[in-house]
Amino acid sequence: MTTNVTRWIVPVVGIVLGLLIAAAELARNGSPWEAGLAFAIVAVYVLVVWALQSRSDIASLLSGQSRDERWTSINDRALSLAAQVLALVIVGAFIVTQFNGGDSSTYARLGAAFAVAYLGGLLWYRSRS
Repeated sequence: MTTNVTRWIVPVVGIVLGLLIAAAELARNGSPWEAGLAFAIVAVYVLVVWALQSRSDIASLLSGQSRDERWTSINDRALSLAAQVLALVIVGAFIVTQFNGGDSSTYARLGAAFAVAYLGGLLWYRSRS
């Protein structure tokens, strides 16, 4: 059973993120049309997920409300795959940038943040089990 707070978390956070993205677009001298488009992309995603969360298992999962243990397991495996792919992309981009003589510090920081989050998660969940 979900509470009203849980049901509204994704729409509220999504709309706030959309507003922040639109504000960032305007702050970097983007046009109001570009800011509106940036907000609309996020808002449409949020509204579709919110509208379908009671009708679709995937939309329910994307809204943070897995229906049962099976969908929780599917979500865990999908997150694991996404993290592995992201780690490979970050390392690959770092190597390619190094070979091309570019500034690879952005990828180094992303890799470090990924490693710290992963190791922190290992320690956290190990201490709680």
